[in-house]
Amino acid sequence: MRHRPRSAGAVASLDTNCVLRWFLDDVPDQRTRVEALLASGEAMTVDDAVVIESVYALETGAKLSRKVIREYWETAMTHAINVNRSLWVQVLGIWVEYPKLSVVDVYLATKAGTQGTAPLYTFDAKMVRQLANTSTVP
Repeated sequence: MRHRPRSAGAVASLDTNCVLRWFLDDVPDQRTRVEALLASGEAMTVDDAVVIESVYALETGAKLSRKVIREYWETAMTHAINVNRSLWVQVLGIWVEYPKLSVVDVYLATKAGTQGTAPLYTFDAKMVRQLANTSTVP
């Protein structure tokens, strides 16, 4: 096994497979290893793309409800992981409220609003009707 040392102050990252094994406990040895890594106190980062990919996998592959997926992420955000908590609390809350919208659509609209890059232009009329920070392309 190859381990590359990081420079001082660098923060490691978790990929989607680690997050899924941790949430689902479908490969107990891998879940145990992820839990040990998190318990080590080493700071871990979870990129927005990992959250999006894991939400998609949990909803479509594992067939979990949106509420359960939100609960998994709310629990995860209480651990020693660096994730954009304020953004994801908003995104997951809206995503649960509007079951016909994808997590990607909600993420993009919410992020546009929080970054001051709204409106998010789209041709998706359903999205414009249901999400703030969106507008139909003129």
